[in-house]
Amino acid sequence: MTARSAQAIAPEGVPSGWYSSIPLLRQLPVEWQPNPRVFLSMLPVLVFYGLTKVAPAEVAIGGGFAAVTVVFAFTRETPLLRLIAIYGYLITAGSALAGILLTSEKAYLAAGPVGDALILPLYAWTLWRGWPLIGAIGREISPSMVGNLPVNAPIFVKVTLVWAGYEAIKALVLTWMLLNLSIGEYLVYGRLFGWPTTAALVFICGTFILREARRHRTEGEATSDYPSASSRPAAAAS
Repeated sequence: MTARSAQAIAPEGVPSGWYSSIPLLRQLPVEWQPNPRVFLSMLPVLVFYGLTKVAPAEVAIGGGFAAVTVVFAFTRETPLLRLIAIYGYLITAGSALAGILLTSEKAYLAAGPVGDALILPLYAWTLWRGWPLIGAIGREISPSMVGNLPVNAPIFVKVTLVWAGYEAIKALVLTWMLLNLSIGEYLVYGRLFGWPTTAALVFICGTFILREARRHRTEGEATSDYPSASSRPAAAAS
């Protein structure tokens, strides 16, 4: 096996093991291969929703909390992914608890628009601090793809603004649906609105970020290959 083929299976900065054994992920271009910890960050919400199908909500909340503990222990190197996992669990579990206390299914379903609305201040704060949220998360999710871009790159600022606007619009639309539609209608139309638009936005933004990362890498390689003005006279003299 050549060094190049080995890198394609286990790119630098991305752990191998079970990750490299998944055909779908292994076939992705190296720069698109995500940090496997991103899947771990989804565990609390998945455990919570899975348990709600077979057990009381109280058990689901406890199971989700146990999953958060696992994620917290295994994501020390990716603090933002850890934060996302905890945030997602708190929103879903909090909405479930509200639904239990208020005996309202709509209170439980409010996790979607509430989560979209509560993340807006985080977008604003990270932009103000100079490390846009999308850039910080992107560098943890896919270090091979965007690790060469600075966290405050203009493309990250633009994409963070786009996502903040999208989250605000989605929160308003889902809130209107939740207040004006039946639960069945909300589940259908909310998913028809949220899932396709989110997937499309991820693809579009990812394409632009990847293009900028490749351009930045190419410019960096060209600069490193071209001798500096100070080194040329020395080379000529020798």
